[in-house]
Amino acid sequence: VIDRLGAAPHPTACPDPSPATGNQVLVKVEAAALNAVDLHIAAGHHRAGPPQLPYVPGIETVGTIVAGPDQGLRVRAAVPAGLVPGVNGGMAEFLLTDRATCIPVPDGLDSVAAAAIGVVGTSADLSLRRAGIQAGESVLVLGATGPLGTAFLQLARLAGAKRVIAAGRNPERLAQVPAADGVAVLGEEPLSERLASLGGPVDLVVDPVWGPWAEPALACLKPGGRYLNVGAAAGDGTAFHVEWLRAAQLTLIGFSATRAEPADIITSYQHVAALAAAGSLALPTATYPLDEATQAWEAQASSPGKKIVVIP
Repeated sequence: VIDRLGAAPHPTACPDPSPATGNQVLVKVEAAALNAVDLHIAAGHHRAGPPQLPYVPGIETVGTIVAGPDQGLRVRAAVPAGLVPGVNGGMAEFLLTDRATCIPVPDGLDSVAAAAIGVVGTSADLSLRRAGIQAGESVLVLGATGPLGTAFLQLARLAGAKRVIAAGRNPERLAQVPAADGVAVLGEEPLSERLASLGGPVDLVVDPVWGPWAEPALACLKPGGRYLNVGAAAGDGTAFHVEWLRAAQLTLIGFSATRAEPADIITSYQHVAALAAAGSLALPTATYPLDEATQAWEAQASSPGKKIVVIP
């Protein structure tokens, strides 16, 4: 439970949710993945406004329906925990939600992996589609050592990209990223110079970090290239010469999963879950028991390079 704005959650005893009625289902939680947006909501920084306290955080959960329609079905559920008053999330033993929020999980995919690939997998998949990625293109992924960046690398390769370059600040983590044809350590040398040794400018830049890395990454695009921004982990403010956009006829594309259509999210999750079940998409994870919710939250805040998953 979070009972103070900006504080980490702490374990406590709460009454079980009321039995499911109508189209509601009671889900016995098996895994709850933490996301950057969970911390953003809890800090009161989300554009929806500060959360109504207290509440149970965790916007995505995997578990088995134990009451309501489709009992016995294992599902992934996404809930607006902290965004809608009275809605609790998945860092609990049970979750009460609408059946419409639940997507069946493939039998061959364990619950931790099914939770881990939810938000980051669908965000990467839907935004790459929005950016119009094509087979044979070249892609530069910033923030490649985090779970979202790791998902982008793999999904870009699966979409047929011929050259995928991973960029990040941690050389040790960069050496372990999957699906990359080369790596660039941010801050070591000018990014465009490093890219010149890795095949030259790219068709698409994928950027979940923004901040000081946006301007050097824009310089890595081919004429007519596209710049896809999906976040601002390194800061929201940056300056760049807008003449670059005009001279090279670049396209800036923004994506937020909160604006995605529910039907598109369902289709996307089914796609990435099938890839994960087949072994084509995998994210490194770190699991914590529910009574270590505070430690899990702190790990998420530290940019661990792994997907943090809480298990009741």
